[in-house]
Formats: sequence, C-alpha cells, structure tokens
Amino acid sequence: MDWLGIGVFILSLAFAGLVIILIPVMKKLAATLDNTASTVETVNKSIGDVTGEATVLLYNTNETLVDVNGKISKLNPLFDILHDTGESAHHLTSTLARYTAGKAERGHAASEFVDRKNLEGILRGAAFIYYLREFKKEYDKK
Repeated sequence: MDWLGIGVFILSLAFAGLVIILIPVMKKLAATLDNTASTVETVNKSIGDVTGEATVLLYNTNETLVDVNGKISKLNPLFDILHDTGESAHHLTSTLARYTAGKAERGHAASEFVDRKNLEGILRGAAFIYYLREFKKEYDKK
C-alpha cells in the first residue's frame, strides 16, 4: 500500500467516526424540529382562536356604538329645547331688566316681551315639561 492509500484509509476511518458521533446529534435535531413544528401548529390554532374572539369583540363594540349613537340622537331634541328655553329665559330677563331701567324704555321692552322669538322659547320649555310629565306617567305605569 502506498502513502496515498493509507491517507485515504485514515480519512475514511475519521469520516466514519464522525458519522457515528453525529448520529445522536442528528436524532436530537430531528426531535427538536418535530417539537418546533408542533409548536408552530399550536400557535397557528391559537392565533385563529384569538382572531375569532377579536372579531366578535369588534362586532359587539360596533353594535354598542350604534346603540349609543341612536340614544344620543334621541336626546338631541331635548337639548335643543333646553337651549331654546335658556335663550328665552335670557331674553325674558334682559327684557325685564330693560323694562325696569326707565320709563322711556318700558314701551319698547313690552313690545319685545311679546316678540315671537321670546314666546317660542317659552312654548318649547312648556313642551319640554309636558314631555317629561308624559314620560314619567309611562315610567310609573311600567
């Protein structure tokens, strides 16, 4: 045997030893990759469940917002009535203040007292009180 054959033989023995040493490592690597694959599969299922729950949560939130917006839109006329009643009260008090300011201004203040804008606010205030009484009657019946 020549030196080349001996070198190839030694290299083949080293390679065989390396393969024998690496077999358990490769088995553990394969087991780790299997565990990783099952973990990724579990995570995918969990993400699907969380996504479904988030979708339900968003749907319920949207339904709640629609309900709140509907109730607020029902309250808007009441706030308009309260605003008009406040303006009417302001006009009434300012008219009364001008009325008592002097004898010369009394005729002008009396004509403003009868003005449609002032009476409209008072009528809306009366309608608001009527609405509250009717609501209370219905509430008491329940």
